[in-house]
Amino acid sequence: MEKLGTLHILRRYPFKSMAGEDLAEIFVTYAGLTGDRAYAFVDKNNVSNFPWMTARQAHEMILFRPRYLESSPVSKEHPSARCFRAEVKTPEGRVLEVDDPQFTPFFEKRFDRQLELRFSERSMQDACPVSLLGTATIDSLSQETGMALDHRRFRTNFYIAWDNRKPYFEDELVGERLQIGENLALMIVKKDSRCVIITLDPSSAETSPQVLETVTRNHGRCFGVYGSVIREGVVRSGDPVYAV
Repeated sequence: MEKLGTLHILRRYPFKSMAGEDLAEIFVTYAGLTGDRAYAFVDKNNVSNFPWMTARQAHEMILFRPRYLESSPVSKEHPSARCFRAEVKTPEGRVLEVDDPQFTPFFEKRFDRQLELRFSERSMQDACPVSLLGTATIDSLSQETGMALDHRRFRTNFYIAWDNRKPYFEDELVGERLQIGENLALMIVKKDSRCVIITLDPSSAETSPQVLETVTRNHGRCFGVYGSVIREGVVRSGDPVYAV
């Protein structure tokens, strides 16, 4: 196998469209990172084919910070869900547990929408189980936009430091197999088509339209790639990334 780079940052998102968390290690299943996007809100006001409540509708959603608690059932509705009991901290510092009866009503009032809380151990991504982005790609887009872009803006799972330091190198890997660490194997299946969420500052939710405009103009609206898991395994920050 040829070494292509190193897993620089490993990241998951317990609640769809809320803030993510950097990890030291995680088990990756065929459905994606354990606990990634396990929670989500369905927006009952949404009449399109996209059912989810996301930061597209309410930009401040990315400022809410979820985290998992000790191993226990999530709720009576999901008695088999272990290790997924979670809480969410609001931008003001209030902490809400997902099994609190007032959890969903709080967000309905906050966002002025009818919402339904969903939970799935299989995760609720928009496209593929995992996403991957080169750190050199972020550096290149920072130069293109004239902005210092935070990696959190792009909501990716695997941030890779390529040995060749080539921006957008991941685009060349569509159709190829990668191995991360000792066991995890991925097939890179397509480029990641982006939306307005990458215009949002992850620390303030302020918008910078030029980010999406630049990605659209220079890169066909795509930034990073999606992958499918073809062999499950534990990955750790700092693991080598190989071409298989």
